[in-house]
Amino acid sequence: MKYKIEKRDGDILVRFEDVGGNAQSVMDAIGRCRFHSWECTAGECHKIGSMAPCSEDGVLALRLKPRPDEELDAASLGECLKYQLPRFVEGKE
Repeated sequence: MKYKIEKRDGDILVRFEDVGGNAQSVMDAIGRCRFHSWECTAGECHKIGSMAPCSEDGVLALRLKPRPDEELDAASLGECLKYQLPRFVEGKE
């Protein structure tokens, strides 16, 4: 599975390719990180206020909105994903 992170209008859009049957597991892992960020080296996931799937050309795409008075950093979020998704991620795009 590969992923790409981009900032859009203050939100972060994460597009996952080649997810296979792991889409729910990927969403669950990010959801766990939002509430247990003390385990993550970057802690950026704690700043996620909401997470919603969105339609993006047949790939799993998640729109992450920051908590009030927070801003999400794409690079730091990438570190969180490396920590939370190591068994799924083959390479970052």
